[in-house]
Amino acid sequence: MSRSENVTIEESLRDDCIRMLAERGMFIEIGYDFTEYAHIVREERPFQPLAPPFDPEKQFIPPQRGFYITGRNSDGKLVHNQAMRLIDLRSMPLSAYMRRRFTEFLPTGVTIKRDSMWYRPGPGAQKITGPTAYHGDLWVDPDGGKFRGGGLVDILARLAFLVCLDHFDVAYVYGLMIRTIARRGLAEREGYMHVDPYCMGWETEEHGKPFVTNMVYMDNDDLRYLIEVPFDFVA
Repeated sequence: MSRSENVTIEESLRDDCIRMLAERGMFIEIGYDFTEYAHIVREERPFQPLAPPFDPEKQFIPPQRGFYITGRNSDGKLVHNQAMRLIDLRSMPLSAYMRRRFTEFLPTGVTIKRDSMWYRPGPGAQKITGPTAYHGDLWVDPDGGKFRGGGLVDILARLAFLVCLDHFDVAYVYGLMIRTIARRGLAEREGYMHVDPYCMGWETEEHGKPFVTNMVYMDNDDLRYLIEVPFDFVA
C-alpha cells in the first residue's frame, strides 16, 4: 500500500493548512516537548508570559498528552504560537474540574486581586466529560500588518483541531476567551460552535476594569464537521 493510501483525512487537511500558511509567509512547526516550548516563549515572546496551563514547571504534560504549534516568518522570527493539552475528566465533568482548579487558568505577568476571582460553570461545562483537550496560548504577531486579516486565524485554529483529531481521541475541545475579544468575532473565526458566556472573571492591580471570559467548546462531532467546512476569507 502506498503512502498516499495510508494518509488520513486529518493528515491531508493538516498538510493543506500548512501549505496555505506557507503561501502567506508563515512556516509551521509542531512540537511535543513543553520544556522546549517554554524556552521558545521565554526567549522569543518575553512580553507575554507562557499561559500557566502549558507551563511545564506547573503542569506535567508528556508528549502523548499535548502539542504546540509555532509559526515563523521567512527570517525565522517567531510570529505565532498556540497549544493543546489533554485534561483528565474521567471521574468528573469539566464544571467540577474548573471549580477546583480555575485559578490555574488565570494569566501571569499581572497582579490579580485575590478577592476578585470567580468561576461560574455554564451548561456546556456541566455536560463536558471524558477525554477533553484544552486549547489556548494562541498568539499572532501582526509582523508589520502582514499577518492581520486574510483568514490567518481561521487556518491556524483549523490546523490545531486537525492535529488534535489526528493525535487524540477527544470527546471535547474547549478554550477560554476574553469576552470582549470573543464578541468581536474571534470565537467564530476560530470555528467554535458553542459558548458558555460570562463563565470566569478577575481584576488586576494594573488595569482599571475587570476581565470576564467566555468558555468556547466543541464536541467530537462538531470538530469532524468543522474540519471539512470550506474557508471563507471574504467574510
